[in-house]
Amino acid sequence: MMRKEYMEEFVRAAKAQGVEHLRFYVEESAGRSVPGCGGQMEHLDLSESCQIFAEGAVEGFAGSVFVEDLRPEHIEEHVQTLRECALEAKRPFLELPLPALPAPEGLPADFAPLEEVVERLVAAGEAAQAVDSRVSVQSCSFHERRGTVTLADSQGNAATDWQGGGHLYIGLTARQGETAQQGGRGLHLPWGPLPELEALAREAAAEAVSRLDAASYPTGHSGVVLTGKVVCELLDAFAPAFFARSVERHMSVLEGRLGQPVAGENITLREEPQLSGGLRCRRFDDEGTLTAAKAVLDRGVLQTYLHNAATAGRAGTASGGNGFRPSFSAEVSTGYTNLVLSAGEKSLEELLEELGEGLLITGVSGVFAGARPTTGEFSLIAQGFRVQGGQQGRAVSKITIAGDFFEMLRQVRGIGNDARWMRAANGCVCAPPLLVESLAVSGGDAK
Repeated sequence: MMRKEYMEEFVRAAKAQGVEHLRFYVEESAGRSVPGCGGQMEHLDLSESCQIFAEGAVEGFAGSVFVEDLRPEHIEEHVQTLRECALEAKRPFLELPLPALPAPEGLPADFAPLEEVVERLVAAGEAAQAVDSRVSVQSCSFHERRGTVTLADSQGNAATDWQGGGHLYIGLTARQGETAQQGGRGLHLPWGPLPELEALAREAAAEAVSRLDAASYPTGHSGVVLTGKVVCELLDAFAPAFFARSVERHMSVLEGRLGQPVAGENITLREEPQLSGGLRCRRFDDEGTLTAAKAVLDRGVLQTYLHNAATAGRAGTASGGNGFRPSFSAEVSTGYTNLVLSAGEKSLEELLEELGEGLLITGVSGVFAGARPTTGEFSLIAQGFRVQGGQQGRAVSKITIAGDFFEMLRQVRGIGNDARWMRAANGCVCAPPLLVESLAVSGGDAK
């Protein structure tokens, strides 16, 4: 059954069982995965899906059900599940009007020609292996997805946004005798032409080879440069500190800090829902509230918390268009579209020169276990390179970096111009490299 006909039948069945104010959240998507190994394509994976989250009011209480199987013979069962959910939870129903929006412009075209994608992946794999004879490529794959998000109600009103993008990943190993180092690079891409991938592959291979001679680093405090990728991971991990829901639950270090400086004057963080080239551009959130560009941090000062309809109602303010579902089958929580840390004007090389002596951190692990939005503290396993005389030197591993995220943002003395994107659970983040005055480093006795 087609989606439109299915929803019409669902509305008829729901009304017959006393369900009012029916509303649908619909995700329709098509995906393509082109995985390869050793410079050759292995196989092609194609997928299509239509997923529906239906909610409505039963005796004034909110009930919901999620549907993946659109066969009409299951509609009565789904409506009954919705009713039971409402009468058991007894959560008051909140009616939210749908925005009046024209159809979205620039709906995503079909996927790029397969021959072109395969050619680019093969070239990337060959480029990585050409860096050094000790490098072998395990995977070189490209995944892309395009689709729509639609909000509709039982009165026939609807609003639709489209979304799409891709992700490239190259995974490889550098071996020397009994020593092996895993390496890799991932790149999140907006919808559009596939970029040249060979430079990324060479970069991944060169770093893996350099780690064959990795050393530790003395324990103490050190100036560091964090790559944009690392800053993205930290920013995403601490984004919940900006959520109004975290604040009202006393789970945010930023509770009571509105209008106060929480970062350095050179730090500006904005949400940009309609950013050209952004990875998650939306005109409305999953509750139907129009999204809007906003400053979260303006020159270090906390300007706003991120609100959905429920937290805004409890705080006596307006929703900021930040009501998003973590997945189609989950209730609305808090999220964001494109969360962007403003870039500076310096290249990575200029930041290293300004640092002089210290560390370039290129990767961290254990972020969500070692980062605590309730306190601002983090302690993460890290890897990177020693910086000596303003130049990138020997690879460094087996170290831990630790600090306070917002204190770190007060100690930023240089901002790079090469911003990187990352898709995450709550939205998408974009951040440049940062030169930080000092972080605690736990390493070994290396000199």
